[in-house]
Amino acid sequence: MQKLTAEDVKKFAIEAGADLVGIASIDRFDGAPPHLHPAKTILPTAKSVVVVAKRIPRGCFRGNLEGTNFTTYTYYGYVLQQHRYYMHKLDYEVACFIERHGWEAVPNQTSGAHFRIAAFAAGLGQIGWHQLLLTPQFGPRQRFGLIVTEAELEPDPLFEGKLCDPEDCGYRCVAECPNGAVPKTRKITVNVAGKTLEFSDLNLERCLPNCIAITKHSPFMVKDLPGIDEVNPRWRGGMPLAFSLYAFSTNQVAIARGSPPPPTSGGIVDCYHMLYRQFALPFMVFRGSTGCMEACIEYLEEKGKIPRYQYPLRRREKWKL
Repeated sequence: MQKLTAEDVKKFAIEAGADLVGIASIDRFDGAPPHLHPAKTILPTAKSVVVVAKRIPRGCFRGNLEGTNFTTYTYYGYVLQQHRYYMHKLDYEVACFIERHGWEAVPNQTSGAHFRIAAFAAGLGQIGWHQLLLTPQFGPRQRFGLIVTEAELEPDPLFEGKLCDPEDCGYRCVAECPNGAVPKTRKITVNVAGKTLEFSDLNLERCLPNCIAITKHSPFMVKDLPGIDEVNPRWRGGMPLAFSLYAFSTNQVAIARGSPPPPTSGGIVDCYHMLYRQFALPFMVFRGSTGCMEACIEYLEEKGKIPRYQYPLRRREKWKL
């Protein structure tokens, strides 16, 4: 049987459609919580984790930036990338390639590992203050998939560059998040592959509703989320509502764990259940790029830390309803 090398896997992954690929040895996940360790949740005999990435075209942000086609980012930057077609197919093809060489491989696009930490462990980039994984090729503009395998492949060196520099950029992700989901002072510290990582203690109750849409930047939620954009919002139901928008997948997990699914709030949730039934979408990420991603891309391009385009990302004043 032909020997399988890390270069073989990388070459095939690129040919199969990956823009980036990195490899982590399983020992780099030592110390991870059991529910996020690939050898404890996915494949007990794992030796390596292959992380693949596909870019999000910068044009996918144009609808949000200009207030025009909201759904471009939803389809081509999130749902089709991460949850539906592109990454699933890529993970599957790479896993099959590894198995053709006699090694078991598990494609994974759901749970059992922290994708951004896995990408860091595979040497693809740095986790920014906003908890997004930044690469020198695209900044935050990519989605990840991973393949856990019994094949022992040579790991890539960890990324040693400094893409995220909160002091230098003035904490733009903090300042520009419309819902104040990214704190400046509260942080999380973790150890990965012998490196200490620090990033913000993200407020999901504020982050997730912003991914769907926010009051002053979307015509879809004005009545349902009164005061969500205020410093001290009157509306406090963020987490239950946000999770209920993931009703299909979340309920499956809840049932598997023997616990009741999160409550729904009616109204807006029913609307998104309708969208799911009609368009096979778990939710619509109308404004998922707002704030942290756009501010980060702008900074990284300004500083020449990632490739520049012919024109800057933002070409007009920020708009709102």
